[in-house]
Amino acid sequence: MVSRDQGVLTIVGDAVIDHIYRTDKLPAEGDTVHGRYEKHFGGKGLNRAVAAARLGLRVRLISAVGGDIAGRRIIRYLKRQGVDTELVKTVDGESTPVVAVIIASSGATGIINDSDNAVRLSRDDLRTAAARSALTSADAVLLTFEPPIAVIDQALGVIRRGRTRPRLLVHATPPTNSPQYISKYFGRIDYLIGKHRELAGLVADPARTPQTPATDLDFDVDVAPQLLAQGVGSVCAVERFECSVRSAALNLDVPRSFAAVLVDSPGSSAAFSAAFAYRLLTAGRPADRADFEWATAAMAATQSFSDVSGAMPSVSEIDRIARLPTSSDDHS
Repeated sequence: MVSRDQGVLTIVGDAVIDHIYRTDKLPAEGDTVHGRYEKHFGGKGLNRAVAAARLGLRVRLISAVGGDIAGRRIIRYLKRQGVDTELVKTVDGESTPVVAVIIASSGATGIINDSDNAVRLSRDDLRTAAARSALTSADAVLLTFEPPIAVIDQALGVIRRGRTRPRLLVHATPPTNSPQYISKYFGRIDYLIGKHRELAGLVADPARTPQTPATDLDFDVDVAPQLLAQGVGSVCAVERFECSVRSAALNLDVPRSFAAVLVDSPGSSAAFSAAFAYRLLTAGRPADRADFEWATAAMAATQSFSDVSGAMPSVSEIDRIARLPTSSDDHS
């Protein structure tokens, strides 16, 4: 049985039903591809909550599900995984959102989100005494950008006004179209995590036009320096089983482990966030290179093409991969 005495982590994000389609390649316009279909519990909030609980953290999830069978099954599943569901809102009379996830044989993914906003968190959900306490009394808070931007703004405001100072991790996924609501809180964010395009989307670049995609911005020239200048503690680019970290104290590029044989996996980012939070809370100090290396190793343990939350690794699995060589090691 897992001992859950390592620290309290509050997570804000979605809990949904994933419809997973496994194919040889991502379909282009007009393509017909063949594959397999599976249905599992998912959502960036749920996946991170399950991953962190599996590592032994005490986890609270702030989320919303429908008042249908799927919503009730999600709550039962989270409880079995050791996740506190007191702040998972049930919206009566509505169906739990469904997300289509297309996974190619390389591990690359395409995602179609449910555009129905009936089952979402609201500002009022974070104004309750229980929600405020969950955000301000935790040892760490992990926010994703799945809820409406007004909810993220509310959560960050509650944390900034709180008397205590939990470590704040913001995983900028999925990309937001409203970075102006987030930038005023940059000085409160200890660790800002995301893929290159997600982090670049948070940067205000006066030279960029609507025709210039955020991915054209250089991480070391345009993205990390500006985010750090605006107060972010550390900027962590996490992608393709690799991690690059920039801060006043660290300048790290952690390569992929030899255990990573795919291009990417749908659960890699969730595993990184949870593993990194685990290291922060168990060490009780600012993260160092070993912590980022361990969290990067966690990504390589998620190379599953079906149940994303079920692929989240244990501490012993991450330890095993962390001991393996990396792609940059010299074996000559």
